[in-house]
Amino acid sequence: MWNIPLLAGEHDMAEYMPSGHRQDLDPDFMDLGSYDSNHLLDSVLDQLHLPDDAALARAIDVDPALLADVREMRRDVDASLLIRLHEMTDISITGLRNILGDRRRRTRLDEGEGSEGNQ
Repeated sequence: MWNIPLLAGEHDMAEYMPSGHRQDLDPDFMDLGSYDSNHLLDSVLDQLHLPDDAALARAIDVDPALLADVREMRRDVDASLLIRLHEMTDISITGLRNILGDRRRRTRLDEGEGSEGNQ
């Protein structure tokens, strides 16, 4: 087997893939690729040792249909889901967003959200 060292700043993607992640890697500083809600859900399932999305939905007290929609990319991962995942995993919101592949510096509010005083 070839042993090719990584250059400074490069990360081995397999080190944080579901069923192969290492606890000593900090997701706050990982660059894991493009937006992928499946990767986020699979990583959380792996960390919590849960068998499927239904078990995860029960653990974070959400409707299983919500996770199905997120997995099928019919719905975005919103702030409330990130908070619930953070509370269960102790991975920071920034770390969860990095696993998700969300690279935005700021998130926008949906129309109507937070607009009470901005009439």
